[in-house]
Amino acid sequence: MDKASRDFNSYRDEIARHFASLRIGEALALAEPEASERTNERLAQCIWFDSLFLQEGLRTDSGLSLEILHPGRWNHDEGPDFKDAKIRIAGRELRGDVEIHVHPAGWRQHRHQINPTYNSVILHACLWSEDAPRPVCNSLGQPIEGFAMGPVLFPDLETIRQTIHVEDYPYQTPSASGRCQPLMCSLDEDYVAGMLDAAGRERLEAKTARFADQAQGETLNQVFYQAVMTSMGHGANKGLYFLLSKRAPLSEIADYLHDLGRERAVEFFQSVLLHVARLVPEGGAGAETGREGDAEALDYLKRIREAWKTFSGYFADRLIPATRQWTTGVRPVNFAHRRLAGVAHLLARCFLDEGVAAHFARRFETLDPALPDKDCRRWIRRELIDAFVVGAPADFWAWRYTFSSRRSAGPMKLIGEGRAASIVLNALLPLLLLHARNLAGESGAGLEERVWTVFHAFPALESNAITRHMRIRLFGDHARGKDLLAFEARQQGLFHIFRACCNQNEKGCEDCHYIRRPQ
Repeated sequence: MDKASRDFNSYRDEIARHFASLRIGEALALAEPEASERTNERLAQCIWFDSLFLQEGLRTDSGLSLEILHPGRWNHDEGPDFKDAKIRIAGRELRGDVEIHVHPAGWRQHRHQINPTYNSVILHACLWSEDAPRPVCNSLGQPIEGFAMGPVLFPDLETIRQTIHVEDYPYQTPSASGRCQPLMCSLDEDYVAGMLDAAGRERLEAKTARFADQAQGETLNQVFYQAVMTSMGHGANKGLYFLLSKRAPLSEIADYLHDLGRERAVEFFQSVLLHVARLVPEGGAGAETGREGDAEALDYLKRIREAWKTFSGYFADRLIPATRQWTTGVRPVNFAHRRLAGVAHLLARCFLDEGVAAHFARRFETLDPALPDKDCRRWIRRELIDAFVVGAPADFWAWRYTFSSRRSAGPMKLIGEGRAASIVLNALLPLLLLHARNLAGESGAGLEERVWTVFHAFPALESNAITRHMRIRLFGDHARGKDLLAFEARQQGLFHIFRACCNQNEKGCEDCHYIRRPQ
């Protein structure tokens, strides 16, 4: 059977039978797992970690004033979710641990009230509060203040759900291989490669399905623009980029730009994005730091303010509240000012003449699906990745981090190769797959075939906590962990296996999709 025609579930069922033949000693559970509370709790932990809520006027469940001075460090061992946090309640500074749940009842369900390990907890933070709050105490009978994050989220929960990738956050470093490791290293290598490929396709299909849902109320150009904007973010500020793409939608900006040349269009895009994001200082170029900007910065600031006059009345009620989330925890080279400047170049390249789907569909016509992987990777870099790299050495932001920073010694790319490759994988390929399925006849079938060819030949991106974790869980120190994962499609497969088979449990195999614990 051709590897591209076999779905992941067929591999999953066969692997279950292999587990049975190896007499693992536990019964198999082949039914789809129910939606896990673990996923929602993980999201709540991410919200706490990045303080994705309004910072002013916070209150505990009992009505006391609350300040989050430091959320603490993520705990990967037994005990409270975050260690060494620092908060202030009713003016009193407290240092200790924080426990996170989706609902307050989680404290009692997990029996923390009788576990001395949780006596160090100074705050019980939950996504939602109870209608009739019940007191939470530790094993010494001491009360613990609660805090409901849901009512004060920023951005809103739906934006956070669409933009936060829980796999990007800290996970426990695995100390041992998983129960499946002997099996993964003993099965035929081509078979395991096929399983990883199939899992990777499931992940791309899931991304395409999300695009299709968004396209119900948006154009494909807007859906792609939202994905590109989200890809510019990191952790806490991904939601801000997505929110900005909704507050400054592509079609409404483009309406003003038909008569502009491409060079002027770039600065108009920059003006709108930076102003709506509230990243333009209200005073001089040095207003954000107190240091006066130089002549170049003052001239650029004057130009984008002049451009903003065209839009200010239209977008005045859409400005995002000023927030430090744009730059907190971000390296200066990745500051939002530079990211948005780079996006402005992409918009001018891809959107002003024709739709991005049509533009790249024409490029895909030059790809021979029978190309060897090595040659296909060269084509991917030349025709796709390079199209999203933004050097722009003449741009103000190629030399600056902020309006008031000093000019750098040399120009810096606004969007580098790594970020460009991520855009192609996570935004362009799902878009083109959806576009192909909207086309009739051979043109749609041909484009879809080429999209899958590109996906399976795509060079591996930089690994993250989940891909490193799953490589050890599945393969230990076996050479397969390196040999089979040279392509990004298979690394994407690791994400899908982690969700679909491991139930997103990084600490052990007790939640394995296949193995039910003995009753």
